[in-house]
Amino acid sequence: MFLVLSTIFGVYLAAQSGLEQALKFDSYSKMEDNYYLRTSLYDEVNDNLENIKRYSLLLAKSPHTSELEYNKPTLEKYIWQTMQYSPTTLETPSIFLTQIRRFYSRAEFVIDAALKRKMSARQASIELNQIADIIEQQTLPQLKASALNLQQELQQNDIIIGSLKEADNAN
Repeated sequence: MFLVLSTIFGVYLAAQSGLEQALKFDSYSKMEDNYYLRTSLYDEVNDNLENIKRYSLLLAKSPHTSELEYNKPTLEKYIWQTMQYSPTTLETPSIFLTQIRRFYSRAEFVIDAALKRKMSARQASIELNQIADIIEQQTLPQLKASALNLQQELQQNDIIIGSLKEADNAN
């Protein structure tokens, strides 16, 4: 009787431990995926921010429409669009997703309005600078900090990440 009870108890403890490990692995795996998603999104938005700032400087000079059209920035959205297929996207704080969505939407609207002369180039420059400031001073630093927090939490649990992003491994 004692042998049967100890066997049942041992199997129960082993199953409980296995389940706990599986849940931990799943949680850390999602966390790692979200870290890479956030850092990639940060890089993409930062590149787009630089393009918007350069275009804003051009708009401030009120150039001819043909020059505006020729220099119109392309907002790269590969990561942004790919995120809709990632199961970890909604684990990214919604404030970042909302602010980035608004950045893209408003920037495209202002650029199109300036090109169609529905808005003066100078006014478009002012608005693009305001949009850029919000992303540069609020969203991007907070997004980077949240990615670093994920990285630190993973490192505290002996999960080393970042090796995929190192230049030495890019070859």
